[in-house]
Order: sequence, then C-alpha cells, then structure tokens
Amino acid sequence: MTLELFPKHPEADAYRVGGAYQPYAVVAVDKRFSDAELMAETHRATSLEYAAKAEPSEYKPGTQQRASIQASTLARFALLPHYDE
Repeated sequence: MTLELFPKHPEADAYRVGGAYQPYAVVAVDKRFSDAELMAETHRATSLEYAAKAEPSEYKPGTQQRASIQASTLARFALLPHYDE
C-alpha cells in the first residue's frame, strides 16, 4: 500500500501532480480497499503485532502498539458495510 501526497496550490483549489497543478476533481479518485487488499493488510498488521510481542528485541520500540492499532482499525473497517450499501 502506498500513499501519495499532492501539494496544494497556495491560492487555487488545485493540487500539484507531476510538474503541473491539476484541479481537485482530477486528483480525487476512489480510494476504497478491495476485499483482498483489506484482508492482506489486516493479516500483515496482525502478524506484525504478534511477532513484535514474541520477539520485542528485534523490533523498534512502539512497533507492537502501532501494529495493534492498525490491526484493530482495519478489522473495524472489514466488519462494517460500505457507506453506500
């Protein structure tokens, strides 16, 4: 999963995409996870949470807590219906 940030124009309602500014409507696209992506991200976060719990010396401090928050957030989204259903 990657997150790309687009710098906002200081005065207009436009965002920098590549070398030029584009209107907001061009940048706004559907960002919903597919069911497979949601399951993969939930599994990754849960696995990382348990691995950090089992071997805390191998992971940076806070890894377990961050993974736990990610796993619970993703599980919450996985269990709820989409807003348009």
